[in-house]
Amino acid sequence: MNKLLASSDTYGNTLVELGKANPDIFVVDADLMKASGSRAFKDAYPDRHINVGVAEQNLVSLAAGLASMGRIPFASTMANFMSQRACDQVTISAAYNKFNVKLVGSFAGFSQEKNGGTHIGVLDIAVMRCLPNMIVLAASDQRELKEILLASAQMEGPVYIRMARYLPKDLFTKDYSFKIGKGYQIGDGSDITIISTGIASMVVLDSLERLKKDGISARMIHLPSLKPVDRELIKKCARETKAIITVEDHSIYGGLGGMVSELTAQENPTRVARIGMEDVFGLTAPLDFQLKHFGISVENVGKKAKELL
Repeated sequence: MNKLLASSDTYGNTLVELGKANPDIFVVDADLMKASGSRAFKDAYPDRHINVGVAEQNLVSLAAGLASMGRIPFASTMANFMSQRACDQVTISAAYNKFNVKLVGSFAGFSQEKNGGTHIGVLDIAVMRCLPNMIVLAASDQRELKEILLASAQMEGPVYIRMARYLPKDLFTKDYSFKIGKGYQIGDGSDITIISTGIASMVVLDSLERLKKDGISARMIHLPSLKPVDRELIKKCARETKAIITVEDHSIYGGLGGMVSELTAQENPTRVARIGMEDVFGLTAPLDFQLKHFGISVENVGKKAKELL
């Protein structure tokens, strides 16, 4: 596995950078400043940092109130709390009103690790992408996380940012740059397309060389922007390859696998195999154990590719 770094450092430092450039940037947290990384912003701009305590519904409501007054609030809590406990406030206060709120789901997916199975947020993509007006983004490395935060601050409207607790420093080439609504193709293999997002992209990138050694010509689509999604790129790859595999540390129902299946079924029918959570909850276990347990591994990607072909 690639060396993983704490996303809290990137989040906190980027918030400070944004706060320095724009006095309308506010940060709201639910007593998780150390976990999210927002403590750095609190130290730099204490008059623009608000800790609501363990009250996630209030977190989103207060952030919406700030946005209604022209501020740009970044509100962070654990991904499961943001998408489940505060779902009504996210729906009505943020999405319905099209308020300029940036919602950050930290410790997303399996990266909750030992905080308990109830805390492992593997439903957040499904919840957020079905909300009208909501943009949904997921970072796969630290550089991309920073670019997502900067881009979110520049756009108008509600955004959900899925932030794993740990991410590798830099997965992609130096000419890579994040853009909302764009996916990124790596390789031009003709046999199979593997689509991933978030921390799963690290695993899929490693699997390309293994597939090549096994005589399988594969390409990868990395999707940091899940809504809006790069429909044309997915359709193109569905036409040009024989099958698709989706890989995610999230439920395959309503998540990346569900979304790709919906799109291809409607516009470019092809076989789609989905690797991820299959109607189960997460485990109280380290990240690497969970990834392997739920099949998000180089070995399982290769096995699925052989089965499809």
